[in-house]
Amino acid sequence: MPSVNSVAINLIINVGGRYEEPAEEGMSHFLEHMAFKGTITRSAKQISEEFDSIGGQFNAYTGHEQTVYYAKTLQEYFYRALEILADIIQNSVFSEIEIQKEYQVILQEIAHVHDNPEELIYEKFYASAYENQSLGKSILGTPEILSKFATRHFQNYTQKHYNAENIYLSVAGNISHEQVVALAEKLFNSLQNKKNNPFKKARYIGGHSVVTKELEQTTVILGFESVPYLNIHQLYHTQLLSLILGGSMSSRLFQQIRENLGLAYSIGSYNNSYYDSGIFGIYASTNHDKLLLLITQLITEIKKISANIQELELSRAKIQLKSNIYMAQEKSSYKSEEIGKNFAVFGKYLPLEEIIENIMNITTNDILHIANQIFVTKPTLSVIGPKPLIIDYHQLCEDLGNV
Repeated sequence: MPSVNSVAINLIINVGGRYEEPAEEGMSHFLEHMAFKGTITRSAKQISEEFDSIGGQFNAYTGHEQTVYYAKTLQEYFYRALEILADIIQNSVFSEIEIQKEYQVILQEIAHVHDNPEELIYEKFYASAYENQSLGKSILGTPEILSKFATRHFQNYTQKHYNAENIYLSVAGNISHEQVVALAEKLFNSLQNKKNNPFKKARYIGGHSVVTKELEQTTVILGFESVPYLNIHQLYHTQLLSLILGGSMSSRLFQQIRENLGLAYSIGSYNNSYYDSGIFGIYASTNHDKLLLLITQLITEIKKISANIQELELSRAKIQLKSNIYMAQEKSSYKSEEIGKNFAVFGKYLPLEEIIENIMNITTNDILHIANQIFVTKPTLSVIGPKPLIIDYHQLCEDLGNV
């Protein structure tokens, strides 16, 4: 991207919560924190100061299947930025003192989730959808398990997962491919060549959970089993289904639930896909006494979209998705992450023109097919509200026809 002055870097490691053994729960996320807490040659403070001295943006995040370290800096500081990232993922010392400090920080992060209904409900939702499975457990882990982690645990986990066959370096911006390759060969030469350990296959279960919490509104998520991302064509169908149902101001949920009935300020739908499973969710917050009416309306809209898709709304959704994709291409940070995740997930880059062509060729019958595939699965319902809420889950299943 020669027209920009910056360079965006993504280091994508194919490891996350799904890869953890029961005694390792929370390790991927904890390790991501510890990577910034000191290496053989740099202290935690020096890492922070060096990042700031080149005016760059640096951070990391952990998901169920990947851990990502990313940076964005001016082109002239690219080497220093990449060198720091290479250092923290290869040479971290994981000192016991820093582990104890960061343990306290993560306890605060866990407390923050429990104080935030929008985050807590997603944890409960996934715990019900994938009960007693790694995909249904919190990325953060539990205080009891986290407290047992010591230096050797981080070293063993790094040796097991942070290896050359499992790390993807993706760069976008004002720099050449040859420059990146030459620097990568120099900076990442200590990585071992070995493949990642597999994770257990996910099994969507479905179910329900209710959390009693004193809040001004009741928050609800209603979800169903969706498609894995490896089924790329169905993934596009699901993205368009979500846009039509609850992905924009013109969507059915927004127009009916918010605009026509005034039942919710926040209302929408989303799709999260993984290697072997997926979740399609509808989220909303409403007054406590409107919850049952809200759920009734959600069921009505699910049945409607499973029976009829209009050509006009599909065309509108296609244009929205196409526009979002093209506009995102102008951002080096997005481009870097997109290319890296294409290789990490699919093993190849998916050409933009091919993606757009596939999207534009989708028909109303395709959307109807995927809607009827998703909405016949067993529902997952999670609710957070201020008092014991009477939710008849079995009646919900009957009303949806999922019995």
